[in-house]
Amino acid sequence: MSDNIIKKLEKRVNNKIKLKPIFKGGEDEMMLKKFLNKQNYLKPKNIFSIIETIFLKDSPIGYALYKNDSEIVGFLGTIFSERKIENSICSHCYLHSWIVDKDYRTQSFRLITSILEKKVFISTFSPIKSLEGLYEKLEFSIKNYSSKIIFTLPINFLKQNKVVITEDKSFYENILSNDLKKIYKDHIQLKNNIIFAYFNNDIKDHILIIVRKKYKKSILPILEIIYVSNSSKFKKNEKNINFELIKKFKTLILKENFFDNNSIFSENYFFSKIKIKKAFYKNIPEKFKFDFLYSEILN
Repeated sequence: MSDNIIKKLEKRVNNKIKLKPIFKGGEDEMMLKKFLNKQNYLKPKNIFSIIETIFLKDSPIGYALYKNDSEIVGFLGTIFSERKIENSICSHCYLHSWIVDKDYRTQSFRLITSILEKKVFISTFSPIKSLEGLYEKLEFSIKNYSSKIIFTLPINFLKQNKVVITEDKSFYENILSNDLKKIYKDHIQLKNNIIFAYFNNDIKDHILIIVRKKYKKSILPILEIIYVSNSSKFKKNEKNINFELIKKFKTLILKENFFDNNSIFSENYFFSKIKIKKAFYKNIPEKFKFDFLYSEILN
């Protein structure tokens, strides 16, 4: 069905509007920033931050529609990566910031066709409402996820294991599994904190946690837990891990995103709030475990 839709849309192609990939650096990126600064749909500062996320150096940061050689009228951001799923390496593209000037929206579909033609694994989280219908027509699968915020207190539980957290890579670089080493090496370049938590002074009994401290309205600090390598170990030591995170990052508010019912937080909190959001996927690899790595969630 999606092939038929693309064929119908291709009849609308205006050949005067050119489509080109944009790579980091150079005049095209300067033109892109000029375009993003003048639009009113998304905050330019947020998009500038996302396009700094590059896992594959030779991959484009997005695709753009050009009215002429010096003016961009549409953009779709991309984050390409190579993900290890089971025993195979899978090419993945995360989509973000799909913006097209009103007069050129009949050409919007062209921004995604180049990516669809690659037949790679594609994902995107919480697109604007007007794009959800298009993703459905292009036969993307929809999967709901939850965004949860909790308010907690710095209490150490004696009944749980003693927890030590560190960001010193010398502690764990040589004992991580190959899968976790790849995740670590891919994400260490980003503005996140990669935490190594181990239990009862045994570094072999550990988990890897990726977190990011953000500020709501530039005032309220929130620590977002993006990835946990072993959710069952986290849950078993939840209160004491939270205690160490609160001490280190100086905030009582924690946030996580999770699929299905796989929250790492228990229900026993003074305050918690959950919001349901949508994720869209195409060409999902077999045995893929849904998570938020290699995406804009990291920014």
